[in-house]
This record gives sequence, C-alpha cells and structure tokens, in this order.
Amino acid sequence: MRNRNYLFQIILAIVLVNASGLILRYFNLDCYVILIGFRFHLSLVLPFLILLRFINYQELKRVLIHPDYNQTFQPLAWIFLPFIIVLAALFILKKIEIGDPDYFYEFGLSSIFDYPIYLVWNFPQLFMFSAFIILIQPSLKFKPLFTALTAILLFAFEFVPIGNSKINIVNIISLIFAAVSASLLVKYYQNIYWAAIIVFTIFWANLLAFGSNSQTMIHILFASQYESWDGFFDVAKDYHLYLLPFQLFITMLIIYFSTFKKRSKV
Repeated sequence: MRNRNYLFQIILAIVLVNASGLILRYFNLDCYVILIGFRFHLSLVLPFLILLRFINYQELKRVLIHPDYNQTFQPLAWIFLPFIIVLAALFILKKIEIGDPDYFYEFGLSSIFDYPIYLVWNFPQLFMFSAFIILIQPSLKFKPLFTALTAILLFAFEFVPIGNSKINIVNIISLIFAAVSASLLVKYYQNIYWAAIIVFTIFWANLLAFGSNSQTMIHILFASQYESWDGFFDVAKDYHLYLLPFQLFITMLIIYFSTFKKRSKV
C-alpha cells in the first residue's frame, strides 16, 4: 500500500504545538498534564492526535505488531555505554564525587526500584511521539535530516525567551543531538518499543545520577511531588552543565556508526 503524505499535518502540528506552548508559558502554566500517573507533554502527544484522523492504520499496525528491529544487545549499548563513558571521564578527570543528596531514600533509591513504573507512566506519550515520527518519515525528503528538524521544531517553544528568561544554548544543543539520534533510529530501526525505552532511560539515568533543577523534567521522569534533585554524584560546576549534551552526543555517534551496516541494506 502506498504511503500517505502527511506534510500538511506535520506543518499543522508544528504550528499548533508552538502556539499552544507559547501561550501556556506566557501564562506560567505547565506544558504537560499528569493523569492517574501517566505523563502527557504537549510536544509528545498533540502531533500524534493531529495525525490520528489521517493515519493509514495498516502502517500503524505494522509498526505496532511487526517492528523492523528486534535485537536486544545493541539498544542496551546505546543506552548504557555513553552513560558509562561520561562517568568514567569524570572520575579520570577527578571532577566527580559521591554525593549526599536530600531525599536520598525517598527520591533516589526509590526511583531505581520504581523505574518500571515511571517507564510505564511515560510509555503512552513516548509511543505516540515515536509513532508520529515513524509514520511521517516517508513524507519527508532527506528523511533523517528533516525528521530531526521536525522533532526539533516541535519543542521550539520551550527555548523562546519569555519575560526574564534567556535562550539556553546548551539545552538547544542537547535537543539537536537527541533529535538526530531519534531520526537515525526511526530511519534504520523503526521499533517503537525500543525507541521509548531508549529515550526515557537516557534522560532518566542522567538526571538520577547528576541531578536537575528542571521541575518539568523531574515531574515527567520521576515523582510529581518533587521540584528538583541533587543527584547521586557531585560534579564540578563548570562540568555539570555539559553532562547531558555530552552523553547525548556520544549516543548520537554510537547510533550513527551502528547504522553503517543497516544503510548498506536500505
């Protein structure tokens, strides 16, 4: 069956997500909701809902029931190898120490045991976003490039300065690395389940280990009653800001080099 062209829906999703996100931010409202524990962020959910009416359900069924990629070792390497490299580099440079964070047991240790619950609570929104990206991919020329650009534009409103806020270049770089990694996964592997696990675990592990002051990230990835977390490790201040983009950059490189064999078959 011929793939449908979703170019209009892609543009509509980008416009509506950013317009809605800017309005919510202007009025100091959250760009996500939590329903019975399940997290739903505007950028992850609304694009799929816009596409839902026009979806070729045979395509969606194939994505759900017959994912193209079913290996285990390689996705685990994509998740954990970059994280291990970051930790090792910090220890070698002597820029990291074991921390003594507040809520060590209530937040820290409990988050490790509650990882499956947090993953389940995030899976619907990650599933919807992954499905959206996979389904629109045939509609885009230069697929990995424009798939990554689409993902970046769907989060653009988060980086627009409002009030006293400033453009955060480091977060934008992190988004670019994450978007390129996701586009490579979509192009060459197309497995919604692994995509959800990989995206969630990369951010979850980084924030749990090194901490975060982002209330949005804490609420979405962890427990909604906390606003910040210091992390299991204390990292030198001049290094801390760059940990996530560095980890995502390594992830992007590893996935990119992993695609060499796949690209020869596509």
